[in-house]
Amino acid sequence: METFLEKAAAHIFQKHSIHQLSNICIVIPSRRGVLYFKQALANQAEAPFLAPDVMAIDDFVMNVTGLKQIDPVALLFELYDVFKTIDPLVVFERFMTWAPTLLNDFDKIDQYLVEPKKLFSFMSEAKALERWQMQLGESKRDRLKSTERTDRYFKLFENIHEVYNLLQARLREKGLVYRGMAYRELAEHVGTYLLDSPQHKKYYFVGFNALSNAEEKIIRSLLKRKEGNDFFAETLWDSDAYYLSNKDQKAGNWLRDYRTGNNMPDQLPLFNNEWNWVSDELVKGRKNVQIIGVANASMQAKVAGKIYADWNQQIEGQTQTAIVLGDENLLVPVMNSLGKDVANLNITMGLSLKNSMLFTLIDAMFEMQRNLVEFKNAEGETKRIPKFSYRQVVRILNHPFVRRYEAMHYPLVEELVENESLQNPIRQTLRDITVHNKVFLSSKELKEMGQDDRLFNIVFNHWEQKPKKAVEQFYALIDLLREVYRERQDAVENEYLYQFYLLLQRMEMILAERGESVSIKSFKTFLYELIKQTKIPFESETDQRLQIMGMLETRTLDFERLIILSVNEGVLPQGKRQNTLIPYEALSDPQFNLPTHNHADAVMAYHFFRLLQRAKEVVLVHVLPSDTYGAAEKSRFILQIEHELRHLNPNLNITQNQVNFETEITADEEESGLKIEKTPDMLAMIEQEINERGIYPSHINQFVDCSMQYYFNKVAGIAPEEEVAEKLASDSFGNWIHKTFENIDTAFLKGDDLIEKTDGIIQQSDLEFVLKNIDSYLKKAFEQTNPGLRMTEGENYILYQVGETLVKKFLKFQIANEAFPIELLDAEKTLKVGLEVEINGRTIPFKLAGRIDRIDRTHGRTVRVIDYKTGLVKPEDLKVKTDLIDEVLLEESDKGKLRQLWLYKYMILKRMMTQYGLSIRGTRLKADENKVVSGIYSFRNIEAGLLEQDFKFSDDETIEEFMISSEKYLAKFLEKLLNPEIPFSRTEDRDICTYCDFKRICGR
Repeated sequence: METFLEKAAAHIFQKHSIHQLSNICIVIPSRRGVLYFKQALANQAEAPFLAPDVMAIDDFVMNVTGLKQIDPVALLFELYDVFKTIDPLVVFERFMTWAPTLLNDFDKIDQYLVEPKKLFSFMSEAKALERWQMQLGESKRDRLKSTERTDRYFKLFENIHEVYNLLQARLREKGLVYRGMAYRELAEHVGTYLLDSPQHKKYYFVGFNALSNAEEKIIRSLLKRKEGNDFFAETLWDSDAYYLSNKDQKAGNWLRDYRTGNNMPDQLPLFNNEWNWVSDELVKGRKNVQIIGVANASMQAKVAGKIYADWNQQIEGQTQTAIVLGDENLLVPVMNSLGKDVANLNITMGLSLKNSMLFTLIDAMFEMQRNLVEFKNAEGETKRIPKFSYRQVVRILNHPFVRRYEAMHYPLVEELVENESLQNPIRQTLRDITVHNKVFLSSKELKEMGQDDRLFNIVFNHWEQKPKKAVEQFYALIDLLREVYRERQDAVENEYLYQFYLLLQRMEMILAERGESVSIKSFKTFLYELIKQTKIPFESETDQRLQIMGMLETRTLDFERLIILSVNEGVLPQGKRQNTLIPYEALSDPQFNLPTHNHADAVMAYHFFRLLQRAKEVVLVHVLPSDTYGAAEKSRFILQIEHELRHLNPNLNITQNQVNFETEITADEEESGLKIEKTPDMLAMIEQEINERGIYPSHINQFVDCSMQYYFNKVAGIAPEEEVAEKLASDSFGNWIHKTFENIDTAFLKGDDLIEKTDGIIQQSDLEFVLKNIDSYLKKAFEQTNPGLRMTEGENYILYQVGETLVKKFLKFQIANEAFPIELLDAEKTLKVGLEVEINGRTIPFKLAGRIDRIDRTHGRTVRVIDYKTGLVKPEDLKVKTDLIDEVLLEESDKGKLRQLWLYKYMILKRMMTQYGLSIRGTRLKADENKVVSGIYSFRNIEAGLLEQDFKFSDDETIEEFMISSEKYLAKFLEKLLNPEIPFSRTEDRDICTYCDFKRICGR
């Protein structure tokens, strides 16, 4: 395959002797094209020769004019200084949000040789109203009235015109230009720079398409000049009959005009002698085109890696392949998808520093420094204290860069695994934050937790809103991480650090020039803008078999095999997004001829179809539409290939495929993949666990709800992930209420600062006293159960008021309805009773255990086993028909509360019926002297009173019969738990999965 640049190189080489080549200049759209052209030209000769000047168009303009292009950073500050002369109150942070767009507009105005005064006059109030009146007609002209908003709108453009003139004057004084200024300078003085004293004998413009007005004027000026029988310049075009002859095909918009002279009688075609060249590859060439739809953007990288691997196995030799990224964010996924055996590749684009892991660390540090915690003192004044949020602290300590530092300085030694926290301050700090629920942490506190570790001393310093301190901290962090990555020899990460180091140096110079005028907010805004503009370049050779590039980097290049990703509307082409402050009516007006979104669409269409011209194998990957609003739509370029090009080219072979995730689960997968068989070791461990530590009602409920949940918790030993809570969660709310009553009951039993010891005998007056002082108990319990949370603001304040209301309501209900005195026997009591059951001829010893909120006695003989519930419980939740007991106790998941009360009652009676009876705080309880009831106080249903467990195994059963029946059902449960033929499996009731701690593990 002969590429366009090879054809151009051969054409130029044939027209000049080897000795003449050094006197010519070849201008190409991109620097990448320059490298390929030089290689193609070198291949034309068998002997060395002096090469011509081959330059990208930007380099050509700067070289010819001798102007110095200003650094983008310095340009932004020059613009800011100009704006301050017009508006001294301009805020830098707001300025930075639109300044790059404004500079881009200035660049366009100059590249398209627009007269600024004329443009900004067009956008003035008087001219706009005149145009609008003409459009509305005489009858509606009176409706157009000036308002405060329209005044501000038109004042903006008056200021921009003044800024444009002042900025240009300021730059000229310093001998500097921005890109568009240089183009305008050369276009308006082309005779001075190129024609009067030419540096070269001839100029070639190779592979251009949509020229700006300045570029077109420069080229036309050179084309008109003739030296003897030869023209001073020549244009070489890469065009195809498909889009050049088809007036409806946007890809050929400019080339058709250049070929015919813009369809204007006074405008000549943009070539001399003949139009070089028009191919017919798109309408006659043999091509295999695969169109592949994938479910999401990330799958595209996997598809590209798989196709390239398949091609490598099928085709040997140096066949050039390009993976073209419509979305440049796919660069890293594509690199990771190619496999380790792909070594010969060239990446013609940079890795954005904004998309790096280093940037996420920088961002976390800025976010951490933003926090100022507000507290109200006793006088009601708001105090702002600088503290770090746990969120950013945890984000930083878990960052990959920090984890590698940790691995280097705190290697995990097997024999110290249990004491890892003592050896590793990073892990210990993360653990302490979670265990003690530390929502906000001071710099001093974190450094102490870091045990004098260098990382802690560097990262957890307050900047005190001073950019210089931030720069110093970043320098120290780079030094620290550089040690880590030097040892790992990670070239990419080292380059990230180096590029960030260079940015800091630039920022340091700016801070030195600007002094204290730059706030920390301005510093962040500007640093982020620099990071966005910074890309890490890859250094490699152009002759590698695989090239990875963006669409713009493909200009003038050709490849036999192509994989183009993100061929979707909104990406290729980009659509109607226009990043400009100039209104569309001004952009599209023929007297200015500035580029619009239609211009961008046509440019992208040319790049796309030109790239397909010489390719033999083409894969176009697009993301399939989904139900999401605004989801991906197949590109119009694909539709044009499917519905137009395929009819024009009989040698075009198109195949279409879709790549989807497999979602259906086969019967075999359902059987094997979603169940866990009980092994002998597993059963032995369960038996040991229930014998030594006991089995609690909550464990039984868990097994009945979902045996897989029981497996994860009790067999696999997977603990729910602990998290720091900023808001009072439902379980924390319940713990707080429980702790409040535990503290009150403990005070009745042992005494405290408010209540003297009552030996557990509670009178009505005692509860009235507690009600008066309930705020003290609520606050103390809140601090005990929710350390780090503040109860005085936000959601926590509302929930605190709800909790306070519930507790007071309950105490008032007790005062009004209880039979006093109440004999409080114990609070937060853990009971265990030993049993033995026969299962398959084996005697299995085990313990039944439970932690009971409160045990008391009323009327001198009724022992009440009480459980507090902050949620809603209704009387019907605790009722069951006798003939349904089997299902309720062993199968029904929604009867967990009933099951719990049954077992509490059983444990109390079991202890009473033992040889030694049940003694609680010196009180001996006998089964034949006391009636035992178990019940729930529901704080959302206080009016219902104590909701007692209400079921019997049979009518008129005795205590002994109750105990025998209970043990029979416990045996049935254990038989099912220890049956090796019944695997642990997921519940079919997905409602149970909603709040399950393990739903992500089991795939729910």
